Amino acid sequence: MVDQSSEPARPGEVPVGVDGVFASARRVVLREVEALLSRTDETEARALIDAVRAAERVFVLGMGRSKMAIDAFAMRLMHLGLTVHIAADATTPAIGAGDLLIACSGSGETPTVVCLARTAARTGARVAVVTGNRDSRLARDADLVVLLREYSQDYRPLASSQFVGTLFEQGAFLFFDCLVLVMEGSRPADADAMFARHTNLE
Repeated sequence: MVDQSSEPARPGEVPVGVDGVFASARRVVLREVEALLSRTDETEARALIDAVRAAERVFVLGMGRSKMAIDAFAMRLMHLGLTVHIAADATTPAIGAGDLLIACSGSGETPTVVCLARTAARTGARVAVVTGNRDSRLARDADLVVLLREYSQDYRPLASSQFVGTLFEQGAFLFFDCLVLVMEGSRPADADAMFARHTNLE
């Protein structure tokens, strides 16, 4: 019989079931991601979708694994036909009024992200932030914030069993995919057109 216990674990510790360590780790990860995403505020998510739709151009910004998550989001926005750029790429144009910068940072204190977000704000661009820290400098400076707060598998805040930041990054990637799915459904996307936009330089 498989041990489905949700007994809380200390950070870095995984309760091992009779089906082995990988299955036990998988359950912890999936439960924690579910806990994080299920506590995400619907109003904040919808506000971000509205901001994306209203923007002339969308710019995305992140560092480390947060950058991987938001760059993947930028790719899907391109597939949907939006004009989107990744901050600090060599071909990224100047941001300005009418544009939207979406910054992704678990801590909300990543120095480069904070600095570039403030630069964007000074040009008149709107700044949206996806973060795990509403009290951070990045969140305080933003026009809108989506909070992705880390939870343990039994919904204890800030008690993930995974290495610091890991759950936020997992949650951010899937949160952005959820946004794309909403955008596809509310304004039916042409799958053939989306596929035609996919890069042919790979």
